[in-house]
Amino acid sequence: MTTRPRLISQWQKHLKIDGREPRTLQELALAKAGYDYHRRVAEIKAISTKLALLDELVPALAARGVVFAHRDFTTYNGGKTLRMLPCALTRDNTLHEALLAVGFREIGRRDWGRGEEMVTLKFGRSLVLGIDVSKAAAPAAAPSAEVIPA
Repeated sequence: MTTRPRLISQWQKHLKIDGREPRTLQELALAKAGYDYHRRVAEIKAISTKLALLDELVPALAARGVVFAHRDFTTYNGGKTLRMLPCALTRDNTLHEALLAVGFREIGRRDWGRGEEMVTLKFGRSLVLGIDVSKAAAPAAAPSAEVIPA
């Protein structure tokens, strides 16, 4: 009888099922799912303060047509920036306009390719939010004061 091969590589020692290495493909799938679950819970805990700040603005954003049911929240920098993603690969131009209307200010824009940009917005001192918008959704220049000769 041949010995069963290991199902994980050296770098996958974090994958455990009941404290041991997975022995079957089902156990391997369960170990991966458990690892992903715990990673996601830790990520949500890291952004919980930002979510609480954004939660206060939900009524004002909902009044401007923003629907939160089809969005996901994540972070890419340990919780400093809250990344708001739609469930489909669409651009959030309506969300961008609504966020600006409730008091967010745009602090950055990065070309994301495929006709879209990632916009970074800030509200208050600590709520930083990243969303994807189409390149055509750049904010209009602020009106400047007109100089009238005396």
